[in-house]
Amino acid sequence: MAFTVSTFKSGLAGGGGGARPALYEVSINNSHDTSLSFGPTSASTPSNASLLVKAASIPAANIAPLAVNYAGRAYKWTGFRTYDNWTVTVLNDEDFAIRNKMMEWMRIISGQLDGSREGGYGSPVTAGTTAGYYEGNATVKQLGTDGAVKQVYKFYNLWPTELAEIGVDWSSDIIQEYTIGFAYDYWGHGAPTSDTNVVDAS
Repeated sequence: MAFTVSTFKSGLAGGGGGARPALYEVSINNSHDTSLSFGPTSASTPSNASLLVKAASIPAANIAPLAVNYAGRAYKWTGFRTYDNWTVTVLNDEDFAIRNKMMEWMRIISGQLDGSREGGYGSPVTAGTTAGYYEGNATVKQLGTDGAVKQVYKFYNLWPTELAEIGVDWSSDIIQEYTIGFAYDYWGHGAPTSDTNVVDAS
C-alpha cells in the first residue's frame, strides 16, 4: 500500500501522539499498616514520595506452556498463568524514608535483623490480625500527554522480596538509587472512570 509520512503522523496523533514511558504515577501500600505506604494517596508519607520512584513497569502477561509428550514429540498446551516479580527503582533521599519503610515491612514478614520474632515481627498471624496481614497492593497509572490517567494497573497481595544494595563511591557524584523487588499474586487493569477513581478490574 502507499505510504506517506502525513498518514502516519495523523494516525499517531489520533492516539494522543503515542504513550510516553516518562508519564506515569506509582503508589505502593501495605493494606494493614498505612505507615509503611508511599505514593500520591498516602497521607502518612512525604508528599514527594511517589516522585522518587524513578522507574517501574507495566506488568507482563504470561501463560506458561505445558509440554505433553506423544509419539516421540512434545506438544505444547496451555498451562498456568504466571506472574513475574515486579521491580521499581527508587531515588534515595537523605532521610532514607522509603528504604526505612521497606526494611520495616520486611521485618514484619521475617523478623527483626537480629533474628528475634516478637512484638508482631516475623509472625504471619498476631493478635487482632489474620494471615496475610503483611500484604499490600500497588498501582501504576499511565498518564497521557494531557495529564489525564489513561490506564491503571493494580498489583494484588504484594510484598517486598528484595531490597537491593546501595553503592557508595568516592569517584561518583550522582544521586543514589536502588531497586525493590515485589512478589504478588496477580494483577488487574482497566481504564479509570476518573483521574482519581481506580478501576479494580481483575
